[in-house]
Amino acid sequence: MTADAIGELEQLLRDEREAIRRLDGARVLAHAERKEAIVASLRGADLSTEDAARLRALAPALRHNSVLLAHARDVLRDAIAATRAEQSASPMGHPAQPAAAAAPRMISVRG
Repeated sequence: MTADAIGELEQLLRDEREAIRRLDGARVLAHAERKEAIVASLRGADLSTEDAARLRALAPALRHNSVLLAHARDVLRDAIAATRAEQSASPMGHPAQPAAAAAPRMISVRG
């Protein structure tokens, strides 16, 4: 069962990455819930050396997905802020120039 759970976790990470890229919130949430259940089932399990190595090898993929989620959250937050700024700055519903605060930001991620 442990090897099956790790294999499912590997596949979930790939599927989750695609869902994040598509901004499919329902799928991202479903994958997160399933990942949580799998990790809970593995907690305290007697892992073989090979299974433990497979789990350790998933750390970069987990980190990558977390960074993608953070970027998606930031993009949506900035889009909402820009929309609100546009609505408050535009008389009678006419679009205003984008707010300078809504300009894209670069972040540094170190893992």
